[in-house]
Amino acid sequence: MDSWHATFLGLRHLPREVTAFEIEVFFQFSAEEARIIEERRRPELKLGLALQIGFLRMSGRLLDAVRMVPPQLWRHLGERFSVAAPDVASLRAMYRRAPTLIEHQQLACDALGFQWLTGHHRPSPACPRASAAPRTFPHGRSRAAAWICAPLAL
Repeated sequence: MDSWHATFLGLRHLPREVTAFEIEVFFQFSAEEARIIEERRRPELKLGLALQIGFLRMSGRLLDAVRMVPPQLWRHLGERFSVAAPDVASLRAMYRRAPTLIEHQQLACDALGFQWLTGHHRPSPACPRASAAPRTFPHGRSRAAAWICAPLAL
C-alpha cells in the first residue's frame, strides 16, 4: 500500500473535497463492479452504490454518514453511469430506506472482496487494526467487523 493511501484508511466520512487524482484512484470501477452498479433500477441507486464501493475502496470502511457529498464526485459518478447527478445531496437524501443502504453496503463489500469476520476469523491481538477498533459498537458489531476486515486485493 502506498503511504498516501494510508491517510484515507479508517475515514468515517467523505472528505469535504476530493481531488481529481483521488477520484481517479478510488472511484473508477472494474467491468464487474460497473455491471453490479448498472443492475440498480433507479438512477439515484446507481449513484449510491457507486459511492459505497468507492468509499469502501478509499477508507476500508462502510459509508453511513449523512454529510454532503462533494459535487465534483457526484458529477464524476453521474457521467460514468449516464445519470443526472444531484448538485448537492447527502447520503440521507439518497437512501430513503435503511434496508437499501444496508443492501448497498453488503454489495460493496462483496464487489471488493471484503469478508465479514466471524468466529475464528476474528482478529488476534497481533492484528494492528484490531487494537484500534472501537470498544463500543454504536452501529452494531457487523459495522465494526467491516472496519477491521481487509480486502483481498486493492
